[in-house]
Amino acid sequence: MEMSTSMDKEDKDIKKEIEELEKLIEEVKKQNEEEKKKQKKNMRSNGQIVVKINLGAEYSRNMFVNLLINFLVNLLVIFVLFNIINWATITSDVYILLMALILTFYEELYRRYLIRYFMSIVVFSSGMIFFLMNLLLFYFLDLVVFQRNLDFNDHWYPIVFVMFLQIFRTIVRWLYIKGMSAFIVWKSKKKGGRK
Repeated sequence: MEMSTSMDKEDKDIKKEIEELEKLIEEVKKQNEEEKKKQKKNMRSNGQIVVKINLGAEYSRNMFVNLLINFLVNLLVIFVLFNIINWATITSDVYILLMALILTFYEELYRRYLIRYFMSIVVFSSGMIFFLMNLLLFYFLDLVVFQRNLDFNDHWYPIVFVMFLQIFRTIVRWLYIKGMSAFIVWKSKKKGGRK
């Protein structure tokens, strides 16, 4: 009889503990639901959803590193495009170097200016303003700056050239970002393995 009362007592204790655990679980569920409701209300009350788009398409936060990488990419793409396809007659490769240098500084200046003061135009045009600014630059380089040292073979070629330039630079930029993110992951795994 003593065993049955001790077992009954243990059963009652276990039942009480289970009931207490169930109550705690219900309280936690209610708290979670309340927190979710608060978060939803906060999101609705703010009404702002933040979407970050890097329209400046920077390679680095450091301005000098960004300029250097941008110059190298511009030089590479311009050199490859002029040597693969006969877009223009160029008297010397120095003009390709100058073109890349001018394009790099020109782009940096107008991108910063447009993004800072005329962001609505950049967003509204979906970045087409950058294409038009580069197009103006290459027509200006062809007709005014380099005159007979750079001569596009057709009046349509600067348009096509700038289109290809933008496309290839986007591809190179994408490859650079993927390569850098893979490098960072590899480096963090390497550091993690040393510990």
